[in-house]
Amino acid sequence: MMTIAQGRSVSLREFDVSDVDTYCDWLLPHQEWHSWDGPYFRKDSAEEVERYRRKLRQRLGSGEQFEHDGCLSRAVITPAGQPDRLVGTVSWHWESEETNWRRMGISIFDPALRGQGMGSDALELWTSYLFRRSDIVRLDFSTWSGNHGMLGVGRRLGFVEEARFRKARVVNGLHFDSVVFGVLREEWQSR
Repeated sequence: MMTIAQGRSVSLREFDVSDVDTYCDWLLPHQEWHSWDGPYFRKDSAEEVERYRRKLRQRLGSGEQFEHDGCLSRAVITPAGQPDRLVGTVSWHWESEETNWRRMGISIFDPALRGQGMGSDALELWTSYLFRRSDIVRLDFSTWSGNHGMLGVGRRLGFVEEARFRKARVVNGLHFDSVVFGVLREEWQSR
């Protein structure tokens, strides 16, 4: 398990086959973190998670990582000093591959660990890693106006609110805004 970044409260590292069961258990649809992380998206059923568990075990068991263009596209978040304890993940996907525009994601699974700065620490490490390992000029993430923790993370790290789509997300029958925070390479480097 290769560590890619260490912060004050967390470390980021590659996935390992030993992470598969813990990770997939967190993916099960009853887990509380789903109510904050894109609660408007469909959740995989327990059967779908089990199929993914088998595929992931095979992939990681063969030594393959979540990698694209010379950098990881998904990494494990562990508490500082506990490198074997998966408590969340960071990731990125293409918003537009043609323009090298990547959108990040972060999930802290264990509700007992939220509100302790781990999300800010992890996203700061991940943003620095992605700028260091690629030639991208911008990064962003999307959240919803009811996720006050993630809104705070973006503001604390100096991301700029770039878009707000009013009443675009429905959570528990209520409408919320979809919010996009972004940062440019030169802004990140001059912090």
